[in-house]
Order: sequence, then structure tokens, then C-alpha cells
Amino acid sequence: QIRVRIIEGRQLSGNNIKPVVKVHVCGQTHRTRIKRGNNPYFDEIFFYNVHMTPLELLDETVSIRVRKNGACSEGCWMHIALSGHFNMFGGCFILGHAVMRKWLLLSDPEDTNSGAKGYMKVSMFVLGTGDEPPV
Repeated sequence: QIRVRIIEGRQLSGNNIKPVVKVHVCGQTHRTRIKRGNNPYFDEIFFYNVHMTPLELLDETVSIRVRKNGACSEGCWMHIALSGHFNMFGGCFILGHAVMRKWLLLSDPEDTNSGAKGYMKVSMFVLGTGDEPPV
């Protein structure tokens, strides 16, 4: 099982925004509730039940996107930038490891020179059969 906790956002760009976060893992997508403001507090946990070996999991990605307004088109999404790629399993955590309460940079993938679009605090971890989740 993969668990992703969207904790909060900070310094999200824009005025009068209503951000929502979309998390896509192993072909499954979850969205947070829409919040208001540039520093929203979400505290939502998403569960992804997958049946893969650790080796298969290395090829999977975690996509976290933030939309500034519920009425925006698909082009209004900002993406989490992680060292230039979205593959969180290969470099950040494998079975039994976790990313706990880390601030991740939001950027515009269409305009890599536009700089930071805000930050998202998240926790993510992978649990195998019989594993206990971190506190």
C-alpha cells in the first residue's frame, strides 16, 4: 500500500485562489477538497492499494499537481518539481522507507524559467504486508 498525505501549501502564487491538489499513483488518482487562499491546510491522506514487487515499483511515478482554481482548464496545473523528475520511488523511498513532512517545490512544467510557484508539505510511504505505518 502506498499512502500519500497532503498536509499544507505555502506561498501559492495567484490572487483569490481556490487550490485543489491532485495525486496520481500507479494509475489511480485522488483529489483534495478545494480550499481558499495562498497558504491552505489540507491534511488529507490518500491510500493506493497496489500489487507490485519492489522492483516493479521502481518504474512507477508519483505525480502531485496543484490547481489554483477549480474552474481552470487542464493548463492551470502546477507540478511538484523533484530534482527535475517525478519518480519518487527510485530516489526517495523504497519499501519500508518514507518521506515525512517534506516541503516540495511547485513549478510550471511549461515554463521552467518562471521560478517557484509555491510549496507543498507532504508525507509519503510504502507499506508491505505486515508493515506498520510510521507515526
